[in-house]
Amino acid sequence: MRLRWWLVVGGVVVVLVIAAAAAFNLMHAPAPDGYASRTRAVEYYPACGNEVLNYNGRTWYPIQRDDWPVPGPQAMSVHGGKGVAASVPMVAAPGPGDNVGTLYVYSNGTAYWTSDSGELDTWLTLIPQNYNWVC
Repeated sequence: MRLRWWLVVGGVVVVLVIAAAAAFNLMHAPAPDGYASRTRAVEYYPACGNEVLNYNGRTWYPIQRDDWPVPGPQAMSVHGGKGVAASVPMVAAPGPGDNVGTLYVYSNGTAYWTSDSGELDTWLTLIPQNYNWVC
């Protein structure tokens, strides 16, 4: 009887650990594969979607990815099925981990930045962009 009870408790613990790991994984948007470099602790806050990121002597401009391939299920689940966006609906003060994140640079002149909180992310390009809105 005791052995059976311990097996049930052990099984429940294993299920809870797996569920917690899956939840953590889904809370953080993954960078697409194939990046040339990854840098952590990059300060940036894409509040309006038109803020440039000056990093390492380069100026990165936010871009939309509406015409790009659909993101994978993990990225979609992070953003409620909408995929990854370059803008935030309104300007708010950054929450914990919103203005520091990881920058993934690709050899084709694009980059992907995601916040440590997992709440914000954006695609960037080295090609200067014109934005038709003011924040």
